[in-house]
Amino acid sequence: MNKYFDICATTPIDKTVLKFISDNQDSVFGNPSSIHEFGQKSKVMIERSRLEIAQNMGCSMSEIIFTCGGSMSNNMALLGTLKKGDHLITSSYEHPAILKVSDYLKKEGIEVTLAKPNKKGTIEAKTVEQAIKNNTKLISIMYINNEIGTINPIKEIAAIAKKNNILVHTDAVQAMGKIKLNIKELGVDLMSLSGHKFYAPKGVGLLFVKENTPIKPIFFGGGQESQLFSGTENVISIGALAEALKICCNDLNNSIKTLKDLDTYFTSLLNKNNIDYKINGTNRVPGILNITIPNTHSSSFIINLDREGYAISAGSACASGSIKGSHTLKEIGLSDDDIDKSYRISFGKFHKKDDVENLFHIIAKNIKDRIL
Repeated sequence: MNKYFDICATTPIDKTVLKFISDNQDSVFGNPSSIHEFGQKSKVMIERSRLEIAQNMGCSMSEIIFTCGGSMSNNMALLGTLKKGDHLITSSYEHPAILKVSDYLKKEGIEVTLAKPNKKGTIEAKTVEQAIKNNTKLISIMYINNEIGTINPIKEIAAIAKKNNILVHTDAVQAMGKIKLNIKELGVDLMSLSGHKFYAPKGVGLLFVKENTPIKPIFFGGGQESQLFSGTENVISIGALAEALKICCNDLNNSIKTLKDLDTYFTSLLNKNNIDYKINGTNRVPGILNITIPNTHSSSFIINLDREGYAISAGSACASGSIKGSHTLKEIGLSDDDIDKSYRISFGKFHKKDDVENLFHIIAKNIKDRIL
């Protein structure tokens, strides 16, 4: 029985990926910068991984920069392309790894405009276009919101950016395995991914940097990863990242169908049993469901489910280690009271209908207890 429904926070490692790690971690350990056989064996794993990822994502090997995760990739994208006097356009419901960097950039003399989502939970391309100024250097809009699962029109935004000679970055951390990701079709200059969001280990990610994109390193060392991410590479995790990404791309259609079926089944149970609820956000990827449930209170509700062994969340797991109201829901216009009754339930490719049904029953039980 699977009781973990917080896939957006982190995923379990795919069993095939775990086997890859187990099979290689004892034999591939050399420093990739060393010229001896041990080092070159590690170097081969890194470059083979880079090639596999590039082929699956529709870009060149040289455009893949391995990092330690999505937050680092986001920091590199913003700090590496902006300077004093530049203007950044991002959204008001980004991940903290964008919003906190934006706060820092403002102190460094960089102008920041926060585009607000509409009531449906998306950033409209026209909103971004209207924010463009003569000094706009970078537009950074997340592909899929991590709290409500809404899909932003990145391809349309990228076309606007290109027309105005502006760089565009997207935090696509929640996209892999849920939606087709072809970088050439999107038209972005920079894109962030994080391994632990698609069944790879924590502590590894990547930044796509389109060829000839002006970006400078934000810290220094041995010059690994095209001078952009110095330090001895996390070889086995990079290999595992490539393995997980390949699985996601090969199984994408099946995964999307699975998530759609689970999503539909869960809402059908709510409807069939006359549970009062509201879904927050439209045009969302299946598998990320943010719902407001009257007659509940987020902290006690989540704790009660946790006592039964079930994991769901309220807000972003990356915002803090405590239960905190969602800033995304505030940005799309929900009242504080509704935010306090809202929950993110995220399904994964390993969930079955029985798991979803069990989750529904425990939720229904706790709503009933709350009413009583």
